[in-house]
Amino acid sequence: MITLPRAAERRCNVCGGEEFMHGPNNRLSATRELPRCVECLALERHRQLRTVYARIPGEVLAGLEVLQMSPDVSVQPDWFARYEVSVFGGSNSLDLEAIDRPDASYDLVICNHVLEHVKHDRQGFRELLRITRPHGFVQITVPTPYTRATTREFDEPDGGAFGHWRAYGQDLVEHFSAALPGVHLVQVEAFDPVTQAGGYIYFWTLSKDTAVRLHDWMSGG
Repeated sequence: MITLPRAAERRCNVCGGEEFMHGPNNRLSATRELPRCVECLALERHRQLRTVYARIPGEVLAGLEVLQMSPDVSVQPDWFARYEVSVFGGSNSLDLEAIDRPDASYDLVICNHVLEHVKHDRQGFRELLRITRPHGFVQITVPTPYTRATTREFDEPDGGAFGHWRAYGQDLVEHFSAALPGVHLVQVEAFDPVTQAGGYIYFWTLSKDTAVRLHDWMSGG
C-alpha cells in the first residue's frame, strides 16, 4: 500500500473553498470536523480522490476514454478524451452485474461507493474489468474498509445503510482478488486536506505494466 502525504493547507482541493458544514444526516467527519464544502458540496472521499488523481499526469488523463458508474465531484469530465456517466435508475442506467457495453470499451472505469449496493459484487467486479481495455484500469472506493477489518454481509439490503448489501472490511482485497485471478492491485491511502480523515482508493488492472505505472505515479517515482 502507498500512503500519500497529508496536505498542509486546510482548503477544498475540488473548488478551493474554505467554508465547511455538516455532512449527510448532520454528521461530522471521523476526525470530528465539518466535512462538506459549502461551495461544491464535496465530502472527505471526494477530496481524497482529488489528491490521488493529482498524481496521474494530466497528459495521461487527457488521453483516456472513461466510464463513471454514478457521478460525483471527485473527477472533472473535461480531464478526459471521452467521458460517459451512468446514473442507475436514471440517465444512461447500466446494470453493474451485466454492463451493456462490449469488452474492452474504456481505458478507465470509475466506481465510487457503488459495489456495496450490488448483490453479486464479484460479478460486478468482473464486469468492470471486462469492459476495461487490457492496459486500462478500474478505480474503486467503497465505504468502511478504513475502519473495519472484516466484511459484514447482509441477507437483504440494509434500509438503515442506504440499501447496502454489505459493510466492506479490509478483507475486500482478498475477496475481489479471488474473483478474477491475475488481476493486479495498487492500493492508496489518502487523506482529506480539510478534515485529515483517511481513506483507501483501489486501482485494479489486468496489466502488470499499468500496475507499475500507477505505483510509480502514486509513490512519486
